[in-house]
Amino acid sequence: MLADYGAKKNVVVNLENDDAVSEDPFFLVQVVEKVNSPWLRTLPDFGNSLNTHDDDFNDRAMDAMFAHAYSICHVKDGEVDEQGRPRLDQPYSAELELPVEAIKSGNGIQDREMRRRFDAGRYPTITARVTHGEALPVEGQYRAVAQLTMHGQTREIAGEVQLRVRGTTMTIDGQQVINVKDFGIDPPRLIILKVDPEVDLRVHIVAKLRS
Repeated sequence: MLADYGAKKNVVVNLENDDAVSEDPFFLVQVVEKVNSPWLRTLPDFGNSLNTHDDDFNDRAMDAMFAHAYSICHVKDGEVDEQGRPRLDQPYSAELELPVEAIKSGNGIQDREMRRRFDAGRYPTITARVTHGEALPVEGQYRAVAQLTMHGQTREIAGEVQLRVRGTTMTIDGQQVINVKDFGIDPPRLIILKVDPEVDLRVHIVAKLRS
């Protein structure tokens, strides 16, 4: 058992509510309570459950998980001004995760080969963590710098994003070309056709201001 192994190494094992299905917060609580070991704890993340559920669910989930938390929790937060635009002079953070399985080309053979080359079983997610942001002279334009991790390798990327605010809704759109070879991935081949290693990555984010 993982908890027993952690006890031998004097390491507490934390379960985070990361994936909405396989790591549902209430399921994790049930696992921790059933194992009933001081070496198996929960790691509450305030932002992850909000990706797929409402505030009420998130509040109940955090209460349940904090009853079994021990050493760490994750909080994603930020400040906005009176117009709803991000306050970049205040502490902020942002992180995006994309399951490799969610990437579809419309060609089943190519998708299976792509997942094999991405080693999706070992590296199931692509993560982008924003490390810096700054407003540009053009209204609604921002420059963002992020650490992009895929296939177990991390590279810094930078690009411009367009931000719009309407009422309590904020939308963010961006586009970036990346070369998968920079992450140790050889693009798949289809018989005599070679797939371009450069990928046009487009992001569309819709955020709702919490009261």
